[in-house]
Amino acid sequence: MVAKDEKLDLVEHLEELRTRIIRSIIYVCVGFAAGWMLYPPIYHVLMAPLQGPIREVGGQIIFRGITEGFLTRFTVSGATGIVIALPGILYELWGFVAPGLTWSERRAAAPLLPAAVALFSAGIAVGYFITPRFVRWMLSPPFRPEGIGILPSLQAQIGFLAKLYLAFGVCFQLPIVLMFLIKAGVISPDFLAARRREAVLAILVIAALITPTWDLVTMMILAGPMIVLFEGTIWLARFTERRQRTEELAEAQADEPETAAD
Repeated sequence: MVAKDEKLDLVEHLEELRTRIIRSIIYVCVGFAAGWMLYPPIYHVLMAPLQGPIREVGGQIIFRGITEGFLTRFTVSGATGIVIALPGILYELWGFVAPGLTWSERRAAAPLLPAAVALFSAGIAVGYFITPRFVRWMLSPPFRPEGIGILPSLQAQIGFLAKLYLAFGVCFQLPIVLMFLIKAGVISPDFLAARRREAVLAILVIAALITPTWDLVTMMILAGPMIVLFEGTIWLARFTERRQRTEELAEAQADEPETAAD
């Protein structure tokens, strides 16, 4: 009987998972359709950081194949569809996972999903701001010999932007990773505070690798927010721990009269 009940529970979970996956696919399809229709303005906004510096050196973004225009539109529309569908996908993911968590676990995890989306968006925004400086540096005389023009492929530049923005978005997930490790008991806020110098050095190295323009301004555009996020994570973790201890103390004091009455 127990095995039968467990089998029924497994089937119900799989059916729920299938339903939520289908819903997520529908969200992406709707977002894809919106991205396909809105492709012209999305394309101009996406390529603006590249087109300016390339035109300044007399270059032009071109097609290298007959299907490149279609493939580029398909790729951009797909990425747009995922971005538009992301809130719905996260909602379905949360709806599937949340019932298996305790109340305290749900309370701790609930803010992480919107925070991850917000931080990822902030990372992309910083990458978008840095891109023109990075491209101008790459097209400067030390790397582009005099008399050599540039005719980059549209699809290759879309891939370049995707990798760059993804790197920035992932770097801005630092607070989420640290908060998860703190909640799991792997590290503590005091440990992070004691390793502050090493952490700042690591952030500077990562910023230098992702933005290899070798100038302090560009590197600090990425490193500065990451350092602030690191310090903010320490403060938030300590604040959360203090509030948790206060709540536990209040609960213990509330239980004492009941124990005494018994």
